[in-house]
Amino acid sequence: MKEFKYFFEAISIAVGALILVISNIFVVEIIPFMVPVLNVIGGIILVVPPTLIFYTKYRTKREIEQRFIGFVLDLADSINSGMTLPMALEHCSKRDYASMTSLVNDLNAQVNWGIPFDKALKNFAKGTGSRPIRRSVTTIIETYKVGGKISDTLSAVSKSMLTIEKLNKERRSSVYSQMVMLYLIFFVFIGILIIMQVSLIPVLSPEEIGGLSLVSQTTVIPTELYTETFIYFIIIQGFFAGLAIGKMAEGVIAAGLKHSIFLIIIGYALFSFAVQFQISFF
Repeated sequence: MKEFKYFFEAISIAVGALILVISNIFVVEIIPFMVPVLNVIGGIILVVPPTLIFYTKYRTKREIEQRFIGFVLDLADSINSGMTLPMALEHCSKRDYASMTSLVNDLNAQVNWGIPFDKALKNFAKGTGSRPIRRSVTTIIETYKVGGKISDTLSAVSKSMLTIEKLNKERRSSVYSQMVMLYLIFFVFIGILIIMQVSLIPVLSPEEIGGLSLVSQTTVIPTELYTETFIYFIIIQGFFAGLAIGKMAEGVIAAGLKHSIFLIIIGYALFSFAVQFQISFF
């Protein structure tokens, strides 16, 4: 499955890059008005599939962290009911924990094969790829080594992770208005660039002011240079605005990649089509 994902990523990157090269080298000379369309399509093929795969991994890890809370609670309840640790693991392995089910089954199998519980739990934490789970597992292992009541530790760990999850949800709801504001600021920024490119820059073009003696022809910047510069502005602004939105919403910069891609693609498409067809949205 991993090899297929890597192959799919490589194919999408190669096809997207090829479309962009063809668009900006060959199509621009033959059908200029198709360049923005092909650039958007090429950019989507180039960036979206690898980002979706990356974001799917991130969402899977987040789901595992949420399921881990339920697993720990189930394990503590089983031990409190009088089961031994291997019996409790066997009982939990029969439950459905979505993305974490295979990891729980592996943990149970390792304990049944005679692997020490602390080592099996370390392998389990490593397989999740989650830092909060690794920290929680370290606490459980230390309690297990010193001979403390492991069910109490499991309950405390689950309560701690529930508190963290609750705080994350409260943060996401509290920053919603700021996220909307960042989106509005970005689109206002795009609108300003469109107005400048469509209405202001043409007035300052060499063709318009060529007959005026107040401005030298050599001091006039070509319109195409403004267009390229504004596109760079859109890419930079969209990329970092998306990362900021992701950090505010989920506390992880990587979660903002989907926002970055959306802002860059929409911003580039609006600007390119407005410039190509001389449309002002304001």
